[in-house]
Amino acid sequence: SVPADAAERVWNTLLADERVKPIGLGARDSLRLEAGLPLYGHDLDETVSPIEAGLNFAVGKSRREAGDFLGAARITKELAGELSRVRVNLKVLEGAPAREGAEIADADGNVIGKVTSGGFGPSFGGAIAIGFVPPAHAVLGSQLKVIVRGKPAAAEVVASPFVPTRYVRKL
Repeated sequence: SVPADAAERVWNTLLADERVKPIGLGARDSLRLEAGLPLYGHDLDETVSPIEAGLNFAVGKSRREAGDFLGAARITKELAGELSRVRVNLKVLEGAPAREGAEIADADGNVIGKVTSGGFGPSFGGAIAIGFVPPAHAVLGSQLKVIVRGKPAAAEVVASPFVPTRYVRKL
């Protein structure tokens, strides 16, 4: 965030660096998807708990112990294993990418969840998706199906992130 009268100068300064390229939301979305990062409004909303989303770190130990926050009863149960759904990463093995809203089915074709984000991962080199399924179907290597345009396509539960990070954090 910069003052409006400085925006053009900041933009030009950034673009003067050969490592910087202007990109749009499509590039941002594919990169965050490859990094396995959930996006509010798609993978996260007011119905998704941090535990379901695999973001346990967001509920600090002292808060968990004190249990003095809104939703503490739900969070405590979920941390104890009482979950009806969890976030998974899916590698789509055939066909078109599964987009938001596509159904996720088990090996027998029973609908068990929904894709919340999906697309082609350019660095990954294939179709990938994030969605929610019951914990029993979230085991790495589980063979599932995504329903794309009415047709089931093979998908596999894979680890997060889809593409290993290559950044270095300097303190």
